[in-house]
Amino acid sequence: MKEFKEYLLQVCPDEGLRKRLKPFLEEQVSDVGLLVSQRFVNCPYQLVPPLYDALFDEISWATEDEPTKELQDFFSFKYYLLVTRIFEDKNANQRKAKVNCDSSDPIIYMKPEDEIFQELSLLSFTFRLHAEQLAPRELKNYREKGLVMVVRADGVPKFREKLKSLLTES
Repeated sequence: MKEFKEYLLQVCPDEGLRKRLKPFLEEQVSDVGLLVSQRFVNCPYQLVPPLYDALFDEISWATEDEPTKELQDFFSFKYYLLVTRIFEDKNANQRKAKVNCDSSDPIIYMKPEDEIFQELSLLSFTFRLHAEQLAPRELKNYREKGLVMVVRADGVPKFREKLKSLLTES
């Protein structure tokens, strides 16, 4: 975890963001849960909300069901740290400068729920991946990047609600 912390601080592109991120990796680290989520590309999206419900329910139950107060407190997260992958338009900065810009999205989320997490995040930033995978032909103008987000735990009910509504809109 020490190497992970050092890596995140190293790839953070802005000194101001780095100062805001650092407490979540140091002084407040016991209040932060690390969410690592990678699922099969062909996983039916209808399964996603129940999977997140199960995850957050288990965390909540652990704060009550664990045999000792110490273990219960271990799961009392105030924040979640997420690291995921996205595709970012290689020319996004140039397009912003043009008056008649292209209508393509500057970011394509590999998992739609990551967009909700980013909307709810206290801070987020992207970083260049050292081992980029080849992008599909449709994404030739995009670069795969890492996305780091810190989300307040009390925002999880709103996340769950938005995730379910995203499914009903589809």
